[in-house]
Amino acid sequence: MRKFDVKQLVICVLAVLAPRFTVAGMYPLVPAVFMTGFMSGVNRSLLFLCTIGGLLALAPVRILIKYGLVVILAAVLVKLAEWYFHKCRTGAAAAIAGGVTAAVTLSWQLMRIPDAATVAIGILEGVFIYGFVFICTRLFYLFLDWEPAGRQPMPVYVQGGEKLNEYAQSFQQLAKTFRQMNRYRSDFTAEELSRMQNEVTGNVCVSCNQCALCWETEDTPMYQLLYRFLQSVQKGEDTERTARDLGEHCICMDEMMNQVMRVFEKAHLNMAWYNRLQENRDAIAQQLNAMAYIMEDCAKNDQDVTALEGKLTAAVRYALKENGVICDSLRVLRKSGEKLELLFSGRTRGKKCIAVKELAKIISRESDHTFLPARDAKSLLGEKGARLSFLETTELTAYYGVARAVREGEQVSGDSFAFQMLDDGRCIMIVSDGMGSGYSACKESEMVIDLIEKFMESGFRPDTALQMMNSAMVTHGDHNLFSTVDLACIDMDSGKAGMYKVGAAATFIRHGDQVTWLEDNSMPVGVFMNQTPVRQEVQLGDGDFVVMVTDGTLDHLYVDDAKETMADIIRGVDTNNPSQFSRQVLEQVLLFTGGRVRDDMTVLTAGIWKRQPGAA
Repeated sequence: MRKFDVKQLVICVLAVLAPRFTVAGMYPLVPAVFMTGFMSGVNRSLLFLCTIGGLLALAPVRILIKYGLVVILAAVLVKLAEWYFHKCRTGAAAAIAGGVTAAVTLSWQLMRIPDAATVAIGILEGVFIYGFVFICTRLFYLFLDWEPAGRQPMPVYVQGGEKLNEYAQSFQQLAKTFRQMNRYRSDFTAEELSRMQNEVTGNVCVSCNQCALCWETEDTPMYQLLYRFLQSVQKGEDTERTARDLGEHCICMDEMMNQVMRVFEKAHLNMAWYNRLQENRDAIAQQLNAMAYIMEDCAKNDQDVTALEGKLTAAVRYALKENGVICDSLRVLRKSGEKLELLFSGRTRGKKCIAVKELAKIISRESDHTFLPARDAKSLLGEKGARLSFLETTELTAYYGVARAVREGEQVSGDSFAFQMLDDGRCIMIVSDGMGSGYSACKESEMVIDLIEKFMESGFRPDTALQMMNSAMVTHGDHNLFSTVDLACIDMDSGKAGMYKVGAAATFIRHGDQVTWLEDNSMPVGVFMNQTPVRQEVQLGDGDFVVMVTDGTLDHLYVDDAKETMADIIRGVDTNNPSQFSRQVLEQVLLFTGGRVRDDMTVLTAGIWKRQPGAA
């Protein structure tokens, strides 16, 4: 608003021309236009010069003196109010302008200075000025933010967006190359069997006195018999018959069988290492594809709809000004999910500080949407100024609670959990159960949770995040410690929730008096490479609860149907507080176990509610 543009030129021109309009010998537009511009963010020094210049050029000397005094006094009083209170509302400024005008007119009468105005006319002039400033200041804010209606939203270009797309294509091509290189093997080729045969005969037959009789005669069956024996070993078939046939022609049968098994053991070991190399290539290909996806996502353009949201920006600017906040710039972006984001740059007047959450409430009151500060935003706005981002909230909100019990004899739980509200309107809840207990299981499950959290915060889809995490766990070590993952990704606008289970226990959904559960028979993460998590979708609404538990919670109920029993426990909980909900569930489980904790137990509960209008 500091920069001089065409719209500010309009009010400066009006300030110059205001002395041309008189009513009953009065010049009410002079202080009215001046104070309107003074409170609307127009360059105040230039506005004052235009007002005085218009009086010099168009008004008599006595009018110049009177209204010049009115303008100076009104400006000084408003500045004093801004200095003392760190803000001056439009109503107060309008009252100052009208009151000063009426007071100067009354003083003129008392000092018997020649003037066409009477006391009554002076009071009416003050009332007119008050109404003009109060109404026109807000209208002028709308005028400042007005743009032609036919103007289309402009894309906000990400710096280097085209380059990011090129990088993404390169990563995708590289991932494709890695996948084309992969040829997993589960069997030996005829050529490899022939090499094994040559290796066996080279180790056994070369030192045998019967070698020439077995292999150098034209009608020898040894080639066929040994090859058939190797095939039987490869296929895992019964080798008794082929071994007996081979033994009829070979006097070193026992040594030959030992050599065959040794050669096969070595070949299987080589094949295992070969397949492990292919798994690593697959892992690299998955991660390259994921990087390509996130690069393409980063290169997408948000839509700048500031020009189409002039009414919103005008209302926000005006409300912020009323609360002592100077708005240097305000832009409105429409995100890919159709949510709005406000980019604010400004500062407070004087040394006053204001909470950023209070700014969010002010913005929400002036719009049809509810906004919250971005997660990494500053908590206070001061005179030094800052750039802030405010995101439109979702239709639903969620709160969570957790209850945990550590296995007897252990210091820490092997279970880990996370609950996140992402900036894109998704809610993420995760539970991971590390195999075993104690510090090693805790470290493993925490690693899984940290990886998934980082992937989700970066914008990855849940299935992509799980695949990348799984590939990382497959290749990160050979200590054979694995973890389960129970992940829920909830759209807080539609209420649709995607449930992903990787070796995890059942997840329970309570809707009123009905309790259902979701389960999936899959292996924990890191067991094998090509593990694709299955998405199960549920619809959540106001008052629903999502309850995630670990294996230790269900396995030690010692009833015929643990899931049905758990459903009865959840159905009987009488509280809307997620923390108390989790505690009551765990307490009921411990009644079944007699208070014993033979495995780590975790109960993570999320309650879903419709967000109240205006609630932060």
